[in-house]
Amino acid sequence: MHKTFWLLALLVAAFMPSAHANEAQPCDGETVKAVADWAGVEGKLVSWDEELDGQWGLIAAAACKVMPNTPDTTIVAIAFDINHSGAPPLGGYEDLLQVIALVEAGKVIAANRAIFEQAINMIVGSNSYRIDTARYVLSGDVRAFGIVFDPFSPNEKCPDPIYGKNLTLWIREGENLRAVFETHLHGWGTIDAWSCRGQGLGKGEGWEESAKLTLSVEKTSSHGFADLAITAHVTRELCVDHEDCSVTEKHTARKIVKYDGKSYGSEYSSRFWWPHEVLQRGKTEAQ
Repeated sequence: MHKTFWLLALLVAAFMPSAHANEAQPCDGETVKAVADWAGVEGKLVSWDEELDGQWGLIAAAACKVMPNTPDTTIVAIAFDINHSGAPPLGGYEDLLQVIALVEAGKVIAANRAIFEQAINMIVGSNSYRIDTARYVLSGDVRAFGIVFDPFSPNEKCPDPIYGKNLTLWIREGENLRAVFETHLHGWGTIDAWSCRGQGLGKGEGWEESAKLTLSVEKTSSHGFADLAITAHVTRELCVDHEDCSVTEKHTARKIVKYDGKSYGSEYSSRFWWPHEVLQRGKTEAQ
């Protein structure tokens, strides 16, 4: 499931900067080595755009943050360039190894590994991961943590619509980490079909709509885990040539997702917040 999800995520990554872009989440060398040893990764454990002793680094992206309720535990997200060509990365279809891990005293105590393919128009960089330690308390003894994946897209508003800032919630099960929910935290699209269609951005006047999504824990529960609420904070703008924009409307939309005993499913490309015009256009274009 995760390889497919991350490939889709790379293809339609968000273009807006993270709300916490200035909050550094660095990883120390001991933590990185612990994860690399667990994953069987050998080589230069520095950023893949750095050269060390004539070799380029293997770390495409990395973030680390202490678990709030267990300060001796560090949450780690690292993407290793396992097929490094020996040259600086330029973006392209190449496999990256993603490892999500919990580390204590220089040792991995629980982890998950998955391979995902980097799309040619997406650039994974040192700040592509963010660790979300909000209080995702799903049950009395289960607290999830979030990993936000946000690579850079050189084609900001094409295709249409786009989704990004992809959040995955993880829980620990013994020595394993399991993803229980996937969603996007940002979306953008046009109300009328005036965006790029392979010929560059559209010209003229038209409406655009974007949303910032937030996730919260409900008091109700299903199959032993708390229900989750996704709230979309939607802004509609009237734009000229996609540049000169003025806000015409703001509203919110809300959706509840429930645990089915295995997961909350995926709301990655959910359109519950899109207006009727967009949904109808999508059906027409699919015919």
